[in-house]
Amino acid sequence: MDLDVGNRYSPLMTEMTESTKIQTDNVGCQHDPRSSNKRGGRVLLLILLSVVAIALSVFLHKALPAAFVWVWLIWAIAFFGAAFVLKTEWPRAILFNLAVLAVCLAGAELYFSHIEIKPPSYSHGYRVSDDLLGFSPAKGIQAHSKRMIGNDVLYDVTYTIDHDGLRISPPWKTDGSAGSLLFFGCSFTFGEGLQDNETFPYQVGYQSDGEYRTFNFAFHGYGPNQMLSMIEHGMVQRIVDRTTPRYAFYVAIPDHVSRVAGRVSYDNGTPRYVLDGGGNLQPAGHFTEVNPGAPWRISALTRRLRVSAIYRRFSNPESAYVDTDLSIFLAVVVRSKELLTDQYPGLQFQIILWPYWDEAEIPLYEKVRDGLAKTGIPLHLVEDILPDYKTNPKKYWLSPGDRHPNALANRLVADYVLKNTLSSSSDSKQTFQGALSPDHDQTGMADHLPPEH
Repeated sequence: MDLDVGNRYSPLMTEMTESTKIQTDNVGCQHDPRSSNKRGGRVLLLILLSVVAIALSVFLHKALPAAFVWVWLIWAIAFFGAAFVLKTEWPRAILFNLAVLAVCLAGAELYFSHIEIKPPSYSHGYRVSDDLLGFSPAKGIQAHSKRMIGNDVLYDVTYTIDHDGLRISPPWKTDGSAGSLLFFGCSFTFGEGLQDNETFPYQVGYQSDGEYRTFNFAFHGYGPNQMLSMIEHGMVQRIVDRTTPRYAFYVAIPDHVSRVAGRVSYDNGTPRYVLDGGGNLQPAGHFTEVNPGAPWRISALTRRLRVSAIYRRFSNPESAYVDTDLSIFLAVVVRSKELLTDQYPGLQFQIILWPYWDEAEIPLYEKVRDGLAKTGIPLHLVEDILPDYKTNPKKYWLSPGDRHPNALANRLVADYVLKNTLSSSSDSKQTFQGALSPDHDQTGMADHLPPEH
């Protein structure tokens, strides 16, 4: 009987259960204004967080030197805030991990910013725009330059620029017997981080006891394209004036290949040369920001990323080059030699090549070395001039973090040039007689020093 009763009421109970379930489902499907408002508020808050983070990132990227430290901290706060706003577990977990990653990146930025060597500071007005070369030192000034690594001073020096826009030379003999030497190159030749009397051209003149008058046409960031432009447009002849130089030294580094191709961030306005269909070198104006689709332009994104210490630490986009760049580099050097020897018959053009900056440049260095050797121009390798350079290169650097040559390196290379290239025999001296005409103003060092400021 109990079984019959159970069977009798079973359909009824099933119907009631299903009815209750349907009612419950209907209640869940009903629109809850409070729930919708909460979701909408969370979405608006997430959008607001994103907009604020983007706006602050753009502002700080332009306003602060170590901008990415603050940019990553801002995004860490934004990710933490978004994780707090959301209620779903897996998006919250992703945002939380992104926030932790942003904090780690901020810490890495701070660390690398602290240990890296900061770009040198210069006196206001030291570097000026130049219609011919892109940029140059201001004429007739004494400029101060300082470079730091962390809290330590790497160098604190003075650059004295004469009235022709060249770094000063030592005194030379004013009796008309001094020979003239031309020096071209970049900061390696100019004397980055060194006092006036420690540069390579200065040391050649100084160690010769005034037998040679030196002209230092180098400057920070220059390449062979500036050298050729100076020669082509008569700048060298105008400055050298009535002297008859018998030697010209181009001091090369592997990075000059990138510079002559415009693959550096500071190339705007610098002389541009290209090879035509027949492989002949042709002037092509200047590198500018408006050349459309030019392969040598560094992207705007790359320029912005270089604000990041992490990016600077682990990348070097300015060293990128193609084989055509190397061909242009070699053609520019050869053309410079040809023009100078045409302007000054009997002049000897020679090249001094410094080794690679880091191991990543070894393949480029070898190509530059071999390419220059094939030109037939006398080539001197610094790694041969300084016998222990291969085993102890740091001995000749400004510091482990700045591989510009130090004063010792310049003294030794100058000594090599004087003993192995510039003969001190009486016959050689006779060759240089008349390098300065007697009626030319020969006031030595005083002629090069700018007025006191």
